[in-house]
Amino acid sequence: MTLSDKPYGKIMKTYIDELKTNARNISLMPYYILGVVGTTISIFVVVILNFFTPLDPIQNLILGQCQSLTWNRVVMYYLPRFFLILGISCFAVIMGSSLILRPISLCLNLLKKGTDPSPQIIEAAKRRLLNLPFLVIPVNVLMWVIFPAMAGTSTTLAGILDHRTVITLSARASMVGLIASGIASHWMEVLSRRQLIPFFFPNGQLNLSEGVATISLSRRIRATNRLIAIIPVTVLLVTLITLQWEIEASPVPAVTYGRGIIVFTFVLFLWTLVFSKQLTRLLCKNIVDPINDLAQVLMNVRKGRFDRRARVVSNDEIGFAGDVVNEMTKGLQERKIMQQSLTLAREIQQNLLPKRDPSLPGLDIAGKTIYCDETGGDYYDYLLPEIDKKDRIRIVLGDVSGHGVASALLMATSRALFRQRSALQGTLAEVVTDINRHLCRDVEDSGNFVTLFGIELNLSEKYLKWVRAGHDPAVLYDPAQGRFIELKGEGVALGFDDTLKYRENMISNLSGGQIVVLCTDGIWEARNSSGVRFGKQNLYQIIQENAHLSSREIMELCINSSYRFQKENTYQDDVTLIIVKVL
Repeated sequence: MTLSDKPYGKIMKTYIDELKTNARNISLMPYYILGVVGTTISIFVVVILNFFTPLDPIQNLILGQCQSLTWNRVVMYYLPRFFLILGISCFAVIMGSSLILRPISLCLNLLKKGTDPSPQIIEAAKRRLLNLPFLVIPVNVLMWVIFPAMAGTSTTLAGILDHRTVITLSARASMVGLIASGIASHWMEVLSRRQLIPFFFPNGQLNLSEGVATISLSRRIRATNRLIAIIPVTVLLVTLITLQWEIEASPVPAVTYGRGIIVFTFVLFLWTLVFSKQLTRLLCKNIVDPINDLAQVLMNVRKGRFDRRARVVSNDEIGFAGDVVNEMTKGLQERKIMQQSLTLAREIQQNLLPKRDPSLPGLDIAGKTIYCDETGGDYYDYLLPEIDKKDRIRIVLGDVSGHGVASALLMATSRALFRQRSALQGTLAEVVTDINRHLCRDVEDSGNFVTLFGIELNLSEKYLKWVRAGHDPAVLYDPAQGRFIELKGEGVALGFDDTLKYRENMISNLSGGQIVVLCTDGIWEARNSSGVRFGKQNLYQIIQENAHLSSREIMELCINSSYRFQKENTYQDDVTLIIVKVL
């Protein structure tokens, strides 16, 4: 089975291709250089501390029989030994680093050769990379314990130093090595965050890696503080204890003793000042830099820019926060794109609605649609079957099931079908029947449907015809009689049965002042904070009390009253209201 045959094959293949493309820019040499430089500095620190140690065996060993430090002794005696120890130590560091970096090196070599490493090799390299700082400390400490112990044992057996002095020097070297290990660990973390972690983890999510050691920020800070506080005190304490042993065996003048302690303590203080500053700076860099990066991303979010991602380079709390912020900005970016698309869709849908109300002799018409979302499923249109006849008009009102983008698309389809079919001959019932047949094919098995109410007004013959297709009945208000007449009729919503034939209903003898009201249920189903509906009776009362006003004024009064009734609530459904007043 090849890599591409696996369930995640395509994603993994793309990931490996990106690794192979960028692998040529990756080098492990900085890690070896870091180990060599750190070891050199640590050995130099040990030499300086030994030089200023007020112990006679050490001073005699350093100064020789003449009890003075000459250039000849430095060049001929100390430098060869210094470089020998340095060479052995650096060789051990390089070998140890090579062993630690082996999984990463193996993966990089395969990538640079253009060979696809197996997922197991990649995962092993990623685990080793994240565990790298934790492996450096024990390896370095072990080296700084074993080598001084071996050297001390040799000098003791050779009779060069007594066992007390060897214990002092070994303990001091171990303490210095522990400090060096801490600094090297932080520096190694800095190197990894600059290059290898972004290389192997381009999308962050380091927390998802299994078999990886983690350390919280609080533990990291506590460990660093303890390292800074305990190590120098331990070095001084071991030196004083050893010095006390020497004084008991061979007393020295108090002035000499005090001067030696002061000089050694001052040198130790300077060393502590330097290493604590370096260690604190590295710790702050590893914590503050990711936080600053997160802050920049969040500032962009505040400005409405969601294209920048946080650079996730750790698996601690900051790394987890970075992953969360990246997921958030990605979601916000997708939402912004969707919002822009919905805004465009709303503009398009608004353009599908009548831009203005028709002006016909004998009729005062006003209509309005309010969508509860960016897009909706309510639809109304004014249709003039015959251009040369200005005495008749058809008005259709539709309500697509649901609301949102899907409803808006079905609404646009319904509008197109109505306009196309209305350009042909046929009664209102025939038009609705034909449209239903086409819609049934479009919404088949989707569960969507359209309720519709269509009317046809003829002022010459003074009649009102209507077809009802599952929609709430329109009403005719007759101010002369002071009553509302529901325009009922049989008919199922469009999209259920393509064999249905719809029927027309008619009222004759239209008279001036009569008002036809068509609306969707969104207006009278509006609820206030107590859950009470606005209701049809409130709607009818407003129409009855303001029947003397124009259609637009009546329409605005109805909608505004519905708004005020809801108070802090908003419409939960699309609202469409059409008022047709016979003049």
